[in-house]
Amino acid sequence: MLNLIRALVAWSWLVVCVRAGMDECTDDRGSPQRCMPEFVNAAFNVTVVSTNTCGSPPEEYCVQTGATGVTKSCHICDARDPRNHHSAVYLTDYNNQQDTTWWQSQTMLAGIQYPSSINLTLHLGKSFDITYVRLKFHTSRPESFVIYKRTREGGPWVPYQYYSGSCEKTYQKAGRGFIRTGEDEQQALCTDEFSDISPLTGGNVAFSTLEGRPSAYNFDNSPVLQDWVTATDIRVTLNRLNTFGDEVFNDPKVLKSYYYAISDFAVGGRCKCNGHASECAKNDRGRLVCNCKHNTEGDDCNVCKAFYNNRPWRRATADNPNECLPCDCNGKSSECYFDAELYRATGHGGHCRNCADNTDGPNCERCLDYFYREQSGGRCRPCGCNGVGSESPQCDNRGVCACKPGVTGEKCDRCQPGYHSLTEAGCRPCSCSPSGSAQGCDVNTGKCRCKDNVEGFNCDRCKLGYFNLDPNNAQGCTPCFCFQHSSVCDVAEGFSVHAVSSSFSRDDEQWTGQQRDGSSVSVQWSPTGQEVSLISEDYFPMYFVAPDSFLGNQMLSYGQNLTLNFRVDRRDTRLSAEDLVLEGASLRVAVPLIAQGNAYPDENMQTYVFRLHDSTDHPWRPTISHSDFQKLLHNLTAIKIRGTYSERSAGYLDDVSLVTARRGPGVPARWVERCTCPQGYQGQHCEQCMLGYRRARQELGSFSPCEPCNCHGHSDACDPGTGACDCQDDTAGLSCERCKDGFYGDATKGTPSDCEPCPCPAGATCAVVLTTREVVCTNCPTGTTGKRCELCDDGFFGDPLGQSGPARACRACKCSDNIDPNAVGNCDRETGECLKCIYNTAGFFCDRCKEGFYGNALSANPDDKCKPCSCSPFGTADRQTGCSQVTGQCRCLPNVAERDCGACEPGFFNLQSGDGCERCNCNPIGSTSGQCDITGGQCECQPGVAGLQCQRCEVNFFGFSSSGCKPCDCDPEGSQSGQCKEDGRCACRPGFVGARCDMCEENFFYNRSTPGCQQCPSCYSLVRDKVNQQRQKLHELQTLMDDLSSGQDAVGDEAFEDRLKEAERAIMELLEEAQASKDVDRGLLERLNAINNTLTTQWNRLQSIRDTVDDTGAQADRARHRVRDAEGLIGRARLELDKAKDAIRKVDIKPPTGTGDPNNMTLLAEEARTLAEKHKMDADQIEKIAKDANDTSTKAYNLLLKTLDGEGKTSREIEELNRKYNEAKELAKNLEKRADEVQAEAEDAGDKALKIFANLTSLPPVDTRALEDEASKIKKEASDLDKLIDKTEKEYSDLRDDLKAKEQEVRKLLEKGKSEQQTADQLLARADAAKAMAEDAAKKGQSTFREAESILDDLRDFDRRVNDNKTAAEDALRKIPAINATIASANEKTRQAEAALGNAAADAREAKSKAEEAERIASNVQKGSAKTKEDAEKAFQDTTKLDDEVNSMMDQLSAAERELARKKGEVDQDMMMAGMASDNAKQAEDNARKAKSAVKTVLGTITALLDQLGHIDKVDLSKLNQIDESLKSAKGKMANGDLDRKLAELNDVARTQEDMINDYDRQIHEIRADIVNLNDIKNTLPDGCFNTPSIETP
Repeated sequence: MLNLIRALVAWSWLVVCVRAGMDECTDDRGSPQRCMPEFVNAAFNVTVVSTNTCGSPPEEYCVQTGATGVTKSCHICDARDPRNHHSAVYLTDYNNQQDTTWWQSQTMLAGIQYPSSINLTLHLGKSFDITYVRLKFHTSRPESFVIYKRTREGGPWVPYQYYSGSCEKTYQKAGRGFIRTGEDEQQALCTDEFSDISPLTGGNVAFSTLEGRPSAYNFDNSPVLQDWVTATDIRVTLNRLNTFGDEVFNDPKVLKSYYYAISDFAVGGRCKCNGHASECAKNDRGRLVCNCKHNTEGDDCNVCKAFYNNRPWRRATADNPNECLPCDCNGKSSECYFDAELYRATGHGGHCRNCADNTDGPNCERCLDYFYREQSGGRCRPCGCNGVGSESPQCDNRGVCACKPGVTGEKCDRCQPGYHSLTEAGCRPCSCSPSGSAQGCDVNTGKCRCKDNVEGFNCDRCKLGYFNLDPNNAQGCTPCFCFQHSSVCDVAEGFSVHAVSSSFSRDDEQWTGQQRDGSSVSVQWSPTGQEVSLISEDYFPMYFVAPDSFLGNQMLSYGQNLTLNFRVDRRDTRLSAEDLVLEGASLRVAVPLIAQGNAYPDENMQTYVFRLHDSTDHPWRPTISHSDFQKLLHNLTAIKIRGTYSERSAGYLDDVSLVTARRGPGVPARWVERCTCPQGYQGQHCEQCMLGYRRARQELGSFSPCEPCNCHGHSDACDPGTGACDCQDDTAGLSCERCKDGFYGDATKGTPSDCEPCPCPAGATCAVVLTTREVVCTNCPTGTTGKRCELCDDGFFGDPLGQSGPARACRACKCSDNIDPNAVGNCDRETGECLKCIYNTAGFFCDRCKEGFYGNALSANPDDKCKPCSCSPFGTADRQTGCSQVTGQCRCLPNVAERDCGACEPGFFNLQSGDGCERCNCNPIGSTSGQCDITGGQCECQPGVAGLQCQRCEVNFFGFSSSGCKPCDCDPEGSQSGQCKEDGRCACRPGFVGARCDMCEENFFYNRSTPGCQQCPSCYSLVRDKVNQQRQKLHELQTLMDDLSSGQDAVGDEAFEDRLKEAERAIMELLEEAQASKDVDRGLLERLNAINNTLTTQWNRLQSIRDTVDDTGAQADRARHRVRDAEGLIGRARLELDKAKDAIRKVDIKPPTGTGDPNNMTLLAEEARTLAEKHKMDADQIEKIAKDANDTSTKAYNLLLKTLDGEGKTSREIEELNRKYNEAKELAKNLEKRADEVQAEAEDAGDKALKIFANLTSLPPVDTRALEDEASKIKKEASDLDKLIDKTEKEYSDLRDDLKAKEQEVRKLLEKGKSEQQTADQLLARADAAKAMAEDAAKKGQSTFREAESILDDLRDFDRRVNDNKTAAEDALRKIPAINATIASANEKTRQAEAALGNAAADAREAKSKAEEAERIASNVQKGSAKTKEDAEKAFQDTTKLDDEVNSMMDQLSAAERELARKKGEVDQDMMMAGMASDNAKQAEDNARKAKSAVKTVLGTITALLDQLGHIDKVDLSKLNQIDESLKSAKGKMANGDLDRKLAELNDVARTQEDMINDYDRQIHEIRADIVNLNDIKNTLPDGCFNTPSIETP
């Protein structure tokens, strides 16, 4: 009955646990509920720590039989032998009843017996709720042992249960005790129930943690039992062995039979999560923790989360999940703690901390002291009461503080308006001028805040440049105007207030209307309302326009008001930004009607006031300065007031008034200024010039500055308004500074004879060359030029002065539009002959094509003019380049066609011979047509035909005909060669016959295993001889018959009869032999049938074998799935099966054919017999393969169970492999480290290269400004020269423009070069370890590029300064070969570095190969772990071999490292080469300085040229032509400099270096990939093989 109760209790606990394990932490409605992790064997595969284990050293133990005198079975326990060790690992591994493993202690012979004890400690890793602890003993159960538990690491061990046959004696515990209700339920009991010596093996001990505990049925409400079942560690202490008492005799055999041995140690329970988690998982530190729900946390879900403390934490029960509830902090805090006192008082224990928004209280429900809550009920704000100005730091519920006298503000932090200096007593009143102050005074100092144009402590005076301190002026003072000539002014006396007004009492007073398009309309005057109005028919606005009385000089209205009364007839008024518009002095400003505080217009008449000044308070748009505003009023041209604002609406205007001032009595107008004028000015507003002064800029009027008059002694006075002098003495100009037209001289000398008449034709003017004082005519008649207009101009011809005969007027040259109009010297100036024909034309008038061209020279389209003949030099007679100028036909050699003689006629070839084209001579039979290749003469041949003229068959072809040649198709095995005879028959090898040599001759057979036809065995010779005899007899018989029929010899009757009988006898013999052969054939057929039956039987056997093989494969697959470690052996078995299947598929059993010709019976029999034997051998082989496969599979299955026995040794071998692999990995790391050092050196070299580049790019630029200044000076000095010099200057300008095109081209080349330089720099920035050697070469390339760039700069200066610095540029160009040699040397070094790096890459690849071989060996070791000891030793030998190979690899890596060191030395040499390149760059810098010097020489030359222009007596056309030719030569040399090609070569070098660097990158990536592969190999080597099924389920 007691056992039944125990079973029910355990079952009910198990059912509850299982049901709870199936539940999740929330129900179907999403409500929380109790949840628990699944029930597991917590000890499974967990290592047990044992204080004693047998096998170290190896020892013998015997199996206890219990019988006296019976020989015991003894064995060896050896910890080093995987098959004979019994470590503590076997306590918690998979418990297999068929193959039991167990832990075993030392024997009693080693002293294992009471009082000595052994501890078995199980560390679970976290808290578990323990249900049972079960031990299965491999020997008899101990006489005394204890189960302990502890609940935390380092905590005390608490006894769970005592087991002893002597409880009182051993543990001082009562035997078979029990716990009564109310007693301590955490006490451990002692029982002798499991302390009997029997059974001798397989005895179980099961301890249930809740059995016999009264509160077990109310477990959820029993904290005592909840703590009782909790454990993090379990310990079993074995105190006393069970014996038969025979140990007292100290018999070693007896003592060796007593020891502890346990085959299974199981602990059933759940991961402890207190009902708040359904699973446990490992965290990021590898520890097992609960996946907590219900707002809990901790390893065991044993505490509430930080913000879920509104009630105390409790364990979940079946009735209540007891989830943790969040604190109520009104959204003001995310932190709280559990307050037990608060929980008792309110039922809510969450006490908030660190309340935000200045709140306080357990729930952050109120504001802190000196804070108040916003009216909206939101955040708490600080009162912030000013400590000086407030009566108290606490404010009211609105945040308003109580202030002291004179203090204002919600926080009492400022003085009231008109008060300052906040103190403990309050604020003091301000003392500011009401006219100049704006907003009281400074609250700290009492200094008044002045209006914009006012200053002073009390704001009682105007700023400099302002006047009239006025309380009604928002800016305080009015700015001085003074027409911008003075900034000092004051109030003018004698002016009174005046108003320009329109009251419309009698008429419209000349007010008009204006539409949008500017057209005028009349206003409507109302005599009853005494107002004017405008009525619109559309949305477009209409304006009232003021009359002249409001316009003109209204400068005195600045700062005053324009007032008007206005109304509309409807309220749907759409205002705009331009309701009031002022225009004048090319200025325009506008303002909306409601601006400056005015009301919105409606049906009632309202007054609108607008102040006319530039204040920001009364904005006029656009914003203008005060001086511009007064300038506008000084010349006011229009005042426009918008009258309509909507469709079919009307606007009414009345009482318009503009305040101004006038001289006379009345109310003083203090806004009128009186200026203090500087020297040269006079008037109230400085608007006039003093006597002896004039306006510097007449167009500005009164705004123009005044300057003293200057007439150079040719006038006594000047006009004060215009400033023009009344010039005398043939002078002219505003200041009489020049001679009038037709005269020359220096009018600024001041004498009456300054100007003299010009010695030029009528209508021409003249000028004096300053340097030579020579008079030169300007403005010559069209077509003439020269100092006295005596020459024809460029592009004209004639003789105007008759110097070479009768006078001829200058006429334009006629060159058929075949000249460049911008060129100089297009035609002869005397004869008119065209000299510079273009478009490939020639002739006096450029009216025909020049030699070597053809076309229409007079065509209007340049593309249709003369085109080059382009005669082919190979096909033209005498290699002439000329052609017909009309048709363009060249004179061709024989058999040559086309216009340019560039192709052969059909059927001819070899144009390149230069002697005409040769005939193809294609064979009419072998070719497809008469055409051939135009270069080599190869004809188009028929299929199978070859030869230049298609005159023969190809090799291995025959039968030359019009359809081609046929292939011989000789059998390659039977023929002597692939070529056949003319009849197509092949030459056969011995034993072969047939046209293609594809058959064996008689008494020969084909054997696949031996090439060629083999002679039949000697037994077949007998048959052959017999057949030959029969053939001979038949031949003799045939001869006899022929003789008889021929009758050549006379034969007697007797002889004839004898011959006939002989013939008959021969025929009978042949018939008998044939009958015998038939019997032989029949026997042979029977034998063949028997062989066929045998083959059928073999085929059936093979099918059976295949089925067996398939079954074996399926069994092997099942074994592979069950035991993963045996995959290698199963794979080999599968491979054998595959071989068997392949062999079956390859079998081709063909039934023998019918009987053949009697003469071939021997061959047929031999082939049949051979085929039968081969099939039988194949069948036997297949059967053998299948049997081997079956045996291999069976062996694999049997070895699966022994796999783990060899695991220990294999693990050690794998560890040895790992160690050696780590050594290889360390070497790889060292290599990578060395590569990083090389990379660092490369980066340093790159930095040095960049510094060199920076030094080179900082070359001083050529200063061209001096040249420009000099040209400007020359231009100013020659401004008065005549048109001849202007034309000469134009020619020089054109010449410079021609050179600018080249300059732009060179600039583009430079930009392109700079872009390439940037690309090279980016590539250098990515340089890695192997780039160091390539970077040195790149630096040389960069130095070369910079030198080329410097040369291009020289050439650019050379172009601008007309080719005079050619020598310096050529010196720079001559340095290119030396630099190219440097680049070639650097490239050679780069190639050497690349080769060295390639060796390193090869070494790395070899290392990778070795590592992969290591991986394969390690894999084979793992797969073959279940083999015999000999296989393991063989694997160890392979490992030793691998070690030697790894050592070899290490040596190779060391050699590679030494090679890298050697290459580093070469890199240093390359650095020296880079220094040489830097020296070359410095030399290029010197060349640049020389070029600069040459530029200065050019400037001097140009200056001399300009000076010489003044001494030109007659233009020398030949010299002009020489200059033009020199310019062309300069352009040609510049083009021939082949800059594009050289730049392209530099770009190619840069791209080559880029490719090399990319290749280095690739090799580095391969090395790194190899290193990664080595790491992967290490990571894939397993540490061991473990079974991981769930709780003891196979």
